[in-house]
Amino acid sequence: MTINDTGTDRTTTAHVADLDDLAIGDMKMAKVGERRVAVIRTASGVHALDNACPHQGYGLVTGALDGDLVTCQWHNWKFRADTGECVMGEEDVACHRVDICEGRVEVTVVEPTAEEERERLWPSLLSGIESNYMGQVARDTARLLANGAHPHDIAWVGFEHSFPREEWGPGHAMATAIDCLAFADDRDGADRTLPLVQGLAALSEPTRGRNPRPTPDAAAGDLLALIESEGADGAMAAARHLAATSTLEETRRLFIEASSMHHLGYGHGIIYTQKAFELLERTGWHHADVVLAQLALATTWGTREDTLPYMSGTVAAMRSLDFEALAEVTADPQWSDPTLVDDILEASEPPIARAVAALEAGAGVERLLDAVSLAVSRRLLRYDLEVEYDLSEDFGWLDITHGLTAARAARWAYRAHPGAATVRQAMWEVWLAFDTGRMERRSTVGAELNPDAAEGDIAGLIRRGEVDATVAAIRAAGPDAAGEALIEASLADGAGSFIVVAHLIKMAKASIEEAQATGSDLPLLATGRFLAAPRLERFVTRNVGEAIDFVETGRPPTR
Repeated sequence: MTINDTGTDRTTTAHVADLDDLAIGDMKMAKVGERRVAVIRTASGVHALDNACPHQGYGLVTGALDGDLVTCQWHNWKFRADTGECVMGEEDVACHRVDICEGRVEVTVVEPTAEEERERLWPSLLSGIESNYMGQVARDTARLLANGAHPHDIAWVGFEHSFPREEWGPGHAMATAIDCLAFADDRDGADRTLPLVQGLAALSEPTRGRNPRPTPDAAAGDLLALIESEGADGAMAAARHLAATSTLEETRRLFIEASSMHHLGYGHGIIYTQKAFELLERTGWHHADVVLAQLALATTWGTREDTLPYMSGTVAAMRSLDFEALAEVTADPQWSDPTLVDDILEASEPPIARAVAALEAGAGVERLLDAVSLAVSRRLLRYDLEVEYDLSEDFGWLDITHGLTAARAARWAYRAHPGAATVRQAMWEVWLAFDTGRMERRSTVGAELNPDAAEGDIAGLIRRGEVDATVAAIRAAGPDAAGEALIEASLADGAGSFIVVAHLIKMAKASIEEAQATGSDLPLLATGRFLAAPRLERFVTRNVGEAIDFVETGRPPTR
């Protein structure tokens, strides 16, 4: 083999074989510069493809050739020898120019620039997301990062695909993906690949095979009134108008107020609002047209839990409150009430009056939310794990975790726009903290973990399911190291279903922020226990049990 000097660092031409030495049906590996190529002779001519199958790198020349079809026999991917087109599998293989010069077979490899490689990879990444081919998404993400693509641009391919395909607007997928993007922003180089791909997986799985929903044109309108009247198309149009004419700050205020009007989506209304605006803050207001229209849809159609019978007493109590006056009460730096957390945790009735008394005494919304976070964290630390093995039980870990993630979102909202709406939102989270204890009130309370510190590999202990040792190691590690370990564990596919992975990631992010806000390690300890302990992912079994009960009795499941 000889290499010709072409005068450019990007182009290499090599003599790889003599034509007389290649019979029809032959495949031979040769090197062109640093590139290994498969030289293939078929009835249509001599062709050159990358020898490495784009799936996992196995050599194509160890595969099979049938006419013009090359098969990598490791996983049966098939490629056209003349073009590299993948006809079975997920992505094409690079094809190179072949020239026959006086019986010499010469192959020219042109190495693409980083910009050219990015342009080639963007449609491939989108194709992988559309098909939920995570191998393709992972390879394209790694290649894009290696070629200088910004993590925000990679993530946005998934967001833009997912948003209009979510049936009722963005939800767990968006929330998970924005947390993953935040994790990626804190990493460098190839280490950004895992959080980005976890986020793209979250966006891909629930929308696979769905067509985009038509989005109304922008039109001025009263966003709050349209949401309240469930005028979804009008709310989406008004949101698009705001994206074009308003600011992030003003639009954020309106959506926070919209989320606070009801206890929305079992706490998810404010969580999704937080995540949507965190996305815009990270990636830029120029994406607002897409994000806000879909957030308006989700907010419009979110379940208004406060209209359900079991919240009637709480709603009546909150209707009597003057939220404007409560918002005007100045937080007293000297305020202290060590019983507030216990009172929320052990309440037998929704502790709305207790929360109001704390606000009026000078607790301030932030310290009220501290108490909510700590109460929910302690509930997670004493959750009776036997509940997870009861196939007939609808309650589980995930119901408690909402209390922490929603409290975090309410704190974000209050910090962004303190006022009557965000005081009301904080009171919804007081109710939610109470509701996370409904299993305890009808069943058993486990022994609350409060371990001494003991050093250990947190992520490894979580993988092995060593619950007590995990909690002790988090206490020993301190908040920064423990937070990093929880992120690592949450990204490590520690669950079999998308919805549980979503909650693991959201909890890791919220617990780190709530530990910082409260100055306590309890949110971290609680999340570590949640990640390490058994989680019986019984969604099919539960649905079948509920279906049979309903068909036979006509009654809803026990809440």
